[in-house]
Amino acid sequence: MKVAVLPFNAAEGTKPAHGRQFAGFASEQLRAHAQADINTVSYLTQVQEQDGTTRMAYVNIAESLLPYDQLKELFSQAEVELVMDGTLSQNGDTFDMTVRFTAKDNEEPVYLESTTFPVADVFNQLHSLVKLLASKAEVELPEFLGGETMEFGTTNPQAFLDFLEGYDTLSYIQQANGMVAIEFSPQPAIDSLLLSVAADTLFQGPYQVLVQIARACAHFRIGTFEMIDAGLLRLTEIVPDQFLAYFALGEIHQAVNSLTKAAEYFEKALSLEDGDPAIYSRLGTVQIALGMPINAERNFRKAFAMEDEEKPSGDFLAMVLGQTGRNHEIPPLWKGVIEAHPQNAQAHSKYAVALFQMGKEEEAESAFELALEVLEDNTVVKRYYAPWLMKKGELDRAMDFYEDVLDLTPNDIQVLTEYAQTLEAAGREFEVPQVMKDILASNPDPNTRAQAMARLIELEQPKRVQNVEAAREKMEADDFLGAISSLKPLRNWLADYWKLWALLASAYNRTEQYVEAEEASRRLLELFPGCEPAFGELVTALHGQGKNDDAYHLMQYAATHNPNSLPIHINLALAAKRAGQRDEARELAKRIREAVGPNEELEPVLAEIEQ
Repeated sequence: MKVAVLPFNAAEGTKPAHGRQFAGFASEQLRAHAQADINTVSYLTQVQEQDGTTRMAYVNIAESLLPYDQLKELFSQAEVELVMDGTLSQNGDTFDMTVRFTAKDNEEPVYLESTTFPVADVFNQLHSLVKLLASKAEVELPEFLGGETMEFGTTNPQAFLDFLEGYDTLSYIQQANGMVAIEFSPQPAIDSLLLSVAADTLFQGPYQVLVQIARACAHFRIGTFEMIDAGLLRLTEIVPDQFLAYFALGEIHQAVNSLTKAAEYFEKALSLEDGDPAIYSRLGTVQIALGMPINAERNFRKAFAMEDEEKPSGDFLAMVLGQTGRNHEIPPLWKGVIEAHPQNAQAHSKYAVALFQMGKEEEAESAFELALEVLEDNTVVKRYYAPWLMKKGELDRAMDFYEDVLDLTPNDIQVLTEYAQTLEAAGREFEVPQVMKDILASNPDPNTRAQAMARLIELEQPKRVQNVEAAREKMEADDFLGAISSLKPLRNWLADYWKLWALLASAYNRTEQYVEAEEASRRLLELFPGCEPAFGELVTALHGQGKNDDAYHLMQYAATHNPNSLPIHINLALAAKRAGQRDEARELAKRIREAVGPNEELEPVLAEIEQ
């Protein structure tokens, strides 16, 4: 039987997270342990934010049971036979929970019951809910769920409720793929999880969820570094003998280039758990950045020896060998993996590539050809071999290999991109638009989307693109007004062509039309957020309007998201000075000098910043 489980609607004063997770807990137990066809429905809705982004937010639809008409839509859309929903309210230490089951084509519920219970009885009530859902869904329970009691990981009911609140936040971040509402903060979840850990240090759930939230927030840039750092540090104080929080601290410090602290945390993690190759590998990557290749190599080798046949640290070890002038040691590295695991396609491919990189082309080709013969599944080899065949001019064979790979992984954006380049090199431009459309349909990152869309427009609308190029030529001849005149009529036709907006932003700034330049720059960044010159154009437009504080905050954001970009940090320093942040501007100029060294071209700009 196919069943849908809706979040329990939370009454006023009741945490919606508990309504969602009470229902979700029962559903997940049956999905995970009884392979039941039960799906939890999330009340996630799209929110259009003021910055133009589309984000996701949880919604508590009502405080009472839903009318049948709304359930009826679910029956038709999801093709389910049974729906479980309910309500939850909390008054002090007491919960009131109503559970309802509704069958398809039956307006009257097949089951409706309300229960009042104290917080102390939450485990019994959740266990009963699991068994009730199993009964109505006609699911046979395994013994550990069907008995008188079940395991929850803790015997402390408040610790479990706090854990559910934190777990709800992790689920939200994951379901929204990081596109959480702007006003969202993970701080309440961090606080709840810390309370849960402190209440029962043997309860593994909250510890692990807090670490996962920290990683997710760092990855998606949710909350602040200080918030995540403080939460993890508190976690290490409460549970000092577990390594995961230290490992996560190392990760977040590495992400913000706090490398010395990152190394300290990874070393602390190793002191608690020396059998995890991932810790050695991450420590090695930090040591490379700190200019410690000998230490890095030692740790990569330890990780390499511990790993299974996939050898994820092998690429890092090969990188160190290459940086220290020992390229000749890289092929034997992969050869050893092949000898131990003859069907390891990755090792075969990397062995051949290493030979190519040493200039041993005949040996490399022989290694690729042998791998194609001996491997039961040689798709990975074809994926690695195709670029080298393209460089050699064996375009037909390269295209065949790319097509074989795409048959198995049709949404691999990097493979699609290389395939498109090979098609163009083979003079088959007429096939490239479809590949660009495949890239766009594969949910690429915004920067890849911008480039793919630009190439699609260039191939499908060549006459309009010629007009854009003509405008570029006018700009090169300092005819900025003429360029604007040529570009303005194209804005609607080529609204998604980032190159048009880049030219317009520059032309408007050159003619001191700063309001229009700001509009064009913002549109450019919407399309192509990784376009570094766009930040420079937008800053110029903002300064031209006297919006110095706006320019400064913009460049702070840009520098955070592009930590290794020299142009962005120069623009940040200039913006800081114009916003009156002179000490910060001088400090930035000092860091730029240290990173770049003597540079005649930059000297006038840095001198201006330091004045």
